[in-house]
Amino acid sequence: MRAQRRVTRIQINDFALTDQNSTPFEFKNLAGKVVVVAFAYTTCPDVCPLITASLRQVQSGLTKEERKYVQLVTVTTDPEIDSPKVLTAYAKRYGAEFDNWSFLTGNLTALKKIWQNFGVGVERKGRGLIDHTPLTAVVDQKKLMRLAYIGPSPDPKAVLADVRAMLREH
Repeated sequence: MRAQRRVTRIQINDFALTDQNSTPFEFKNLAGKVVVVAFAYTTCPDVCPLITASLRQVQSGLTKEERKYVQLVTVTTDPEIDSPKVLTAYAKRYGAEFDNWSFLTGNLTALKKIWQNFGVGVERKGRGLIDHTPLTAVVDQKKLMRLAYIGPSPDPKAVLADVRAMLREH
């Protein structure tokens, strides 16, 4: 089952979280880049691994030159479990390369604002069990979320084509 692709126009506000190295991460530092943002949690049994695997294929498909202008970001929906250390282990399981892919966590208040900004619903069912909107967003160089892939397995070829189209606009 492929994700549904929707065209959107949502301004993404700056935010600050912590990446997999426990380093502060600020969204404003990505101005001028195309950003692919996914929402996932590390103990997810089904949808999140599919989204993460798709993003890994997107990352692999980028040329060395494109990587300078494209950033992948995975934002946790379960900050209770997803510490920087846990996110690092999760990323490594998928062969993620950290040169242009950040795995982010933070406090619940900060995360809730981000989830809301992207239109992601998050409902905690129990420890390590979270229901959330399976969103992969493509944000342009001006921080406008232009595309939303809703569902598991966003097609890496389609995401790459969308990213490249945005890169050509600038």
